[in-house]
Amino acid sequence: MTRTNTVATVAAMCRCPVNFMTGERLLKLGAAALRVLIGVLLAVIPTVYAQVVLSAEVIKQSFAGNTAEVINQSNSAFVFYAPDGAMRMLNQALWRDSGVWRVTPEGDLCGKWTKLRDGREVCAPLIDIGGGLYQWGNSKLRILLGNPKAL
Repeated sequence: MTRTNTVATVAAMCRCPVNFMTGERLLKLGAAALRVLIGVLLAVIPTVYAQVVLSAEVIKQSFAGNTAEVINQSNSAFVFYAPDGAMRMLNQALWRDSGVWRVTPEGDLCGKWTKLRDGREVCAPLIDIGGGLYQWGNSKLRILLGNPKAL
């Protein structure tokens, strides 16, 4: 295909006269189309978050006096982390438990329930996975300010 045929084809696509489609105008048209394509792609592709392991100090500041809403596929629960290290839980089946929590110097969040896990302490890092969600072991959670469930 010759340059004249290409220009005529592009001109026909935009319903423009052939003499309208100069090389400079073709470049501007291509650049504009590219900007639109990039805008559409940025709107469609989800934002990627860098996963960050939270420090001990950030965990203490974020959890003490607040509630975690645990979001799992099979079970959800609310856990209140009292500033004195006590914690209280209410799950979706209205089952309650209490225990203690602490943060290791390395930044692991540890929890020991009275009933759950036969009273064994479990520790794991807390990872910010973006969008207001955190990962602790196999559990995903979000922080709710205060004690909205009166636990």
